Amino acid sequence: MTQWLAALAGALLVAGPLLAVAGSPGVPERPPRPSRRLPRIPPVPALSAVVAFAVTYWVTGWPVAAVGTAVGVVVLPRMLTNRETVRRIERVEALEAWTRHLADVLGGSAGIEEALQSSAANPPQPIATEVRTLARRLAYRTPTEQALRMFADELDDPTGDVIAAALILACRARGKGLREVLQGLARTVAKDVAARREIDAERATHRTTARWVIGALLGYTAFALLNQSYVAPFGTFSGQAVLAIVIFLYAGAFVWLHRLARPPKGHRFLNPSGDPS
Repeated sequence: MTQWLAALAGALLVAGPLLAVAGSPGVPERPPRPSRRLPRIPPVPALSAVVAFAVTYWVTGWPVAAVGTAVGVVVLPRMLTNRETVRRIERVEALEAWTRHLADVLGGSAGIEEALQSSAANPPQPIATEVRTLARRLAYRTPTEQALRMFADELDDPTGDVIAAALILACRARGKGLREVLQGLARTVAKDVAARREIDAERATHRTTARWVIGALLGYTAFALLNQSYVAPFGTFSGQAVLAIVIFLYAGAFVWLHRLARPPKGHRFLNPSGDPS
């Protein structure tokens, strides 16, 4: 009984500081997220998960630990990087460059449709697919407003909604003052990009905390596996149940840290069938 309690206490030793950090005051309230489909797991991470499951089960004989390791191999690399945030910032930055280009083309007395189609010749790489698709729709006589709404849907970003809404309203008003509006939007988007980069740098501390916790957890795991008598209680049915609870606590804490390190996605206001409002 003493060994079982010691193993449980040791396993929770690292989880305690993590939960304290995650539950500390001053955490901003997160807005509700829109429902999403579960992401598909690419073949390479899926294969890594299978290998991790097999190796962990062979070493420990614990099915709960094997499942936890397999899930961690797939999920943790994504949670510990800011790749998705960087991609969003790059797309917004590309929208700024594209908006400036449109303003310059419109300054040469080109029409809105003509300017949109010409922008597909050399669009910023992060939004190249969306811009070329927009130009192709216009070339096939898709109504401009409908094409712009579809463009905003493919961008799936509030900044894209703002730009598309400005272009839609300009189409209705026959382009009056659009060049000045786009120039002002480009300046606003540039400030938004700078702010996003600064916020991402501040949120990086949460990813660093998660990496330290994972390092401590791996160190404790290696120590425990080298002391079979110390972790023997986990080999029983009740020990596996306790281990499942411990893994669940770690998973919840890591998810919390991931949400702190990831900026919430802004709410869009432009929809395919309604008016921009």
